[in-house]
Amino acid sequence: MFINADAIFLNANVITMNPAAPSATAIAIKDGRFLAVGADADVLAFRGSATEILDVAGKTVLPGFIDAHTHVMSSGVRHVAEEDCDLRSIGEIQEALKGRTIGAPAGDWLLGFKFDDTKTSEQRFLHRQDLDAVSLEHPIMVAHQAGHVYFFNSLGLRRAGFSDDTPDPHGGRLGHDPDGKLDGRVYGAAIYPVLRQVLPPHTDNDRRRGLALICRMFAKAGLTSVHDAMVSVDDLRVYQQARDGGDLPLRVYLLMYRDHFPALRDAGVRTGLGDDRLRIGGIKMVADGAIATRTAYLSQPYVGSCCDHGLAVMDAEETERRVLEAHRAGFQVCIHSNGDQAIDIVVTAYEKAQRAFPRKDPRHRIEHCSVVNPDLLRRIKALGCVVTPFCSYVYYHGEKMRFYGEERLKWMFAQRSFIDYGINSTGAADYPCSPLPPLMGIQSCVTREDYNGQVWGPEQRISVEEALILYTINGAYASFEENIKGSIEPGKLADLVILEEDPRIVDPRTIMDIAVERTIVGGETIHQRD
Repeated sequence: MFINADAIFLNANVITMNPAAPSATAIAIKDGRFLAVGADADVLAFRGSATEILDVAGKTVLPGFIDAHTHVMSSGVRHVAEEDCDLRSIGEIQEALKGRTIGAPAGDWLLGFKFDDTKTSEQRFLHRQDLDAVSLEHPIMVAHQAGHVYFFNSLGLRRAGFSDDTPDPHGGRLGHDPDGKLDGRVYGAAIYPVLRQVLPPHTDNDRRRGLALICRMFAKAGLTSVHDAMVSVDDLRVYQQARDGGDLPLRVYLLMYRDHFPALRDAGVRTGLGDDRLRIGGIKMVADGAIATRTAYLSQPYVGSCCDHGLAVMDAEETERRVLEAHRAGFQVCIHSNGDQAIDIVVTAYEKAQRAFPRKDPRHRIEHCSVVNPDLLRRIKALGCVVTPFCSYVYYHGEKMRFYGEERLKWMFAQRSFIDYGINSTGAADYPCSPLPPLMGIQSCVTREDYNGQVWGPEQRISVEEALILYTINGAYASFEENIKGSIEPGKLADLVILEEDPRIVDPRTIMDIAVERTIVGGETIHQRD
């Protein structure tokens, strides 16, 4: 029986990401999937009387980009409920926060996010006195762009239950001035009780508004699938409502926060439950701090320090216990691990779990996997782990690379090494920790140059073609979905991005400037350039 296509794209520069047929000029779509891929004349054979014909005018067509580690729901909520503090001076941040005090009853929390110390003129962290100058009547908390460090004013510290005598909790610490008084900085796991028990909860309406906003932002960047890297049960409820109501334009793979693991396990849930629009993924845990806040847990101290190795949020015993529980229950395990010392602890836990309870292809993940070495690479390959490095960090956070040193940078964000060792590595921005456009990540991986043109770790450069693989087929593999998306092949989901230019032939330093003309999910346009 002959099948008429719903839509045919002609006169296109199609990069299929399918090694068996890497290029084409036309695509036919039927019922949200690719029906045919090939030359214009061949694909036009599927034209019917109702088929929509679109002339792409020579523009470049790729599988929709996949970000395998980002923060979707929480970032959207923050955009609608908190102050964006991605500003270039502490004075500007203070003024922005003061704007939030207008009409806000005394005692109400003022929240901010995306503060980045090294991008301010002062080049320093916020201090409680900076935030006291904003308000003494409102508790204030501002999150660093990378997370993992939070900044409070004096009232916020008191409301959070912190005093000068509060001991550092397991997996976290409190910042102090030389005189022993709290300086307003809260590190690592010390923030967990505040987030869970002290701050006012977000409403479902906040989540719905935030999800709609962030989906538009991701779609504009050419993303069709995202892995949401820290999902609560409240988030899951709103995701399901959006999916059921036809209000979820992106495909979402959910990494559920570890606190929800017992309930999921006891309900018989495991990785893979769901459909091609919304799917339960792995169990998300955190092993250490962040690269951008210089709290990643390293085997050797930070440059300029004799003894600062960063912060371990989970020790080896806790990591091994939690990994074994999730592994036995049939879940993919996904652990935030930046520093090589943290990665060693996580890899050891995966090795022990697999020896104790062998599973075929669990695809456990190392989220970020920022600082590696040959021994870690061999062990990661042997386990079949997936890694999700920051792709934009060299470009966007280049000014922070000095804290790691030239030798260590040879093994950071190590896309060249991951490829050479045969490890499945993905594209990821970890928004809001770095800007979300995949094209910035691709440029950064290819050039290893920051926004000032300085090169960091050139040994880890990869080709444009290799970078495109990270954001397409490798991203699909990270969620066990390589058979349904990640390349343009008949039968796969019709997820596409149309670019103004071909990233393979432009100056690599301009890849991030390529315009996203259209983003398509299941044959439906979710973004079109004005």
